[in-house]
Amino acid sequence: MRARAVIAVLVLGLSIGLAARASAGQAPDAAFTVPASTYTPPKTPWGDPDLQGVWDNHTPVPMQRPRELAGKKTFTAEELAALAKARASMEPLCNQNDDRCAKATVADLDKLATYNGFWTPQDFVSDNRTGLIEDPADGRLPPMTPEAVAIQREHTRLHPPTDPNSAAAVDIRHWSDYDLAERCIAAQVPTSTMGYNSAQYLMQAPGWVMLAHERLNTRIIPLDGRPHLSGTMGGWMGDSRGRWEGNTLVVETTGFTNKQSGGSVGAIVPEGIPFGNFHVVERFVPVGPNRIHYYVTITDAKTWTRPWTFMQPWEKDRVLRYADDLGAVTTEPYQIYEYACHEGNNTMGNSMRGAQVRLRQAPASTSPDSENTISLLGKSEAEIRTRFGPPVEVTGPRWQYSTANGVLVLQLVFENGRVARVRPGDLKLADVVPNR
Repeated sequence: MRARAVIAVLVLGLSIGLAARASAGQAPDAAFTVPASTYTPPKTPWGDPDLQGVWDNHTPVPMQRPRELAGKKTFTAEELAALAKARASMEPLCNQNDDRCAKATVADLDKLATYNGFWTPQDFVSDNRTGLIEDPADGRLPPMTPEAVAIQREHTRLHPPTDPNSAAAVDIRHWSDYDLAERCIAAQVPTSTMGYNSAQYLMQAPGWVMLAHERLNTRIIPLDGRPHLSGTMGGWMGDSRGRWEGNTLVVETTGFTNKQSGGSVGAIVPEGIPFGNFHVVERFVPVGPNRIHYYVTITDAKTWTRPWTFMQPWEKDRVLRYADDLGAVTTEPYQIYEYACHEGNNTMGNSMRGAQVRLRQAPASTSPDSENTISLLGKSEAEIRTRFGPPVEVTGPRWQYSTANGVLVLQLVFENGRVARVRPGDLKLADVVPNR
């Protein structure tokens, strides 16, 4: 009797609490429902909706809505035009060695990323949203569990993230310091925006769907209702099973390995988050003859306090514009090319060899800074010319000299007539070849 009374009190209290939250506009989160297809695609010869083609997802929209845009889900047409103009201003400053380049400051040069607009297509799939995440409604990833935070911190301790825009050299201590994409193994699944080579080829056959990403991943997905593999046997890209819900293709994926924890290109979640408990549902929702809304819901109670969903618009039969250094623009249809990931890739081997050489070397050189190129900071143009002669190459505020080994170069960046940046700074002055 007493137990029933206690239960009654708890139920009453819960009801009052929920009512209070509802009255205050804080009702419990409702399950997110992916919108149904608004377009009826043609059929394949065997009767399935035909979604085949080369679909591009190239977008500047970030996964999470920036905090400064809280409460703002979409941009106006005027705001989108201003953003496009701002992106254009971030084109390689010294690509044409023009007057803008000559007047550039160190800060102007340093704010350009390694892979800027010159290297990547600037035609984006139409999307006026401020973030890809649709649920939660604030456009942000839900809070992580304490267990997941601890796992991510340990991963970061063992594999410190590297900043591609940093002037400092990246210290590669082990092959595992490279993420899976850099090692040409796999990108995260599901995959977000790649930046370039961003298309996926969707091909159908009776009982099967193939999704071949232009970079790294190819998934062959059965539609016959077979059960998932057990454990983590799905490997890098998980174990996928598909089905049709009306005109929407639904793909459910489990069985990821926990080793799929790196970031890099196409990453949907930050590095250090293990995939082993991920339950992923992808929905390919056709909304027009050349447009799919690609919804992905990720559930992992060990990592996040609730499921979350993002949406990317995909388009096919796109025509892209390409501009050369002189401003000429050409157009051509999107084409998928072979992604020869490791072809001519000397960086990984060179980085590892350099790390081994460093380990075998004696402790850091005891030579004073006055004998190294770092001592050139603050020197005037006249002082540099007196010591090394005219630069071998001038690109805006950056002067370049050759070195004795014929491989390294010395770069000096001037600001207000004096050296403000030296790369590398630990080169012996005696190794710089004077240009007489």
